[in-house]
Amino acid sequence: MSDNPIDRLTADEAWDVVRTSQLGRIAALHGNAPEIHPVTYVVHDEHIYFRTGTSSRLLLNTENQLVAFEVSWQMMQHISSTVIRGAVVVVSEIEKVAELDSMPYLDFAPQQEYVWMRIAPNEVRGRRLHVIDNTPWREK
Repeated sequence: MSDNPIDRLTADEAWDVVRTSQLGRIAALHGNAPEIHPVTYVVHDEHIYFRTGTSSRLLLNTENQLVAFEVSWQMMQHISSTVIRGAVVVVSEIEKVAELDSMPYLDFAPQQEYVWMRIAPNEVRGRRLHVIDNTPWREK
């Protein structure tokens, strides 16, 4: 570790952070204001896939839009965060939908009619923050 408490991750390290979790956040514009949408997801062929309801606000806010997708992970004395920016499209290919449906996926609304969506990354970046003093903040 360097003297700097923040290290940049390589693209491979950033993808490792994304693969360690099943819960991420999508930042998208809704009108003139940003919105954050928590999503469960899977990684396949270095794309992010998530499901959402066919009439959901997430679908309306993100379809054919550029978004930022963030995942963070804490392990011992390190906190890592990856941000992936890219365009979101609905997955309509029947074979691809069947393939995604067969993958392990953490689903909070299994009875809801859904569509799969894909984030095609055009930028992947990450940082690792080193916890120098993990003593909880206290009033002095």
